[in-house]
Amino acid sequence: MVFLLIFLIIFLAVVTIRIQVKLKNLEFDSNKQEHFNKNYVVEIKLYIFNFIPILKSKITNKKILKIINNEKIKKELKKQEVKLVENRKDIDIKNTIKSLKNIRVQIDEMKLNITIGTENASITAFMIPIISTVIAIFLSRQIHEYNDKQIFSIKPIYINQNLINIEFSGIFQIKMIHIISTICILNKKRKGDKNERTSNRGTYDYGYE
Repeated sequence: MVFLLIFLIIFLAVVTIRIQVKLKNLEFDSNKQEHFNKNYVVEIKLYIFNFIPILKSKITNKKILKIINNEKIKKELKKQEVKLVENRKDIDIKNTIKSLKNIRVQIDEMKLNITIGTENASITAFMIPIISTVIAIFLSRQIHEYNDKQIFSIKPIYINQNLINIEFSGIFQIKMIHIISTICILNKKRKGDKNERTSNRGTYDYGYE
């Protein structure tokens, strides 16, 4: 009975994990040699039972570069890259994208400013409403309650030059239950595809007898 109670508490703690990501001062400038700025900060917090904080981590550009340049991590990333190349036929991109839609991202705060310019003024004027519409549709699916902290703007700039400038900050939340359900769906589909291929292979094998 005690073991069952402990298991239930652990299960509920894992299922109710809430991941909060706070992104500050991320900037992208296509005209600069280093497109991304170096003073951005990413803060990650983990909550169990949806409100009890258990972990807090701050990620900066220096930490990311340190991780990327770590030899062990480089080797591990290389292994994963090789595995992806070897198993690319087994990856159903369409179903994967559909499954990832189950991960609901709650946007609490957002500041997104985009400036776009091209060498052709008419193309620039044509692109702005299209991009604005696409972003607005995406945000409408993710933001359930709008407030004055959720702002985005897209502006054209007419200087006969191809450029894109992005300024982005925000607070986002993801529930672990959505990640778990997505992983389960993907694993179920992969097993189904493998069983289907095995069944088809067996049918063809007997076809020559």
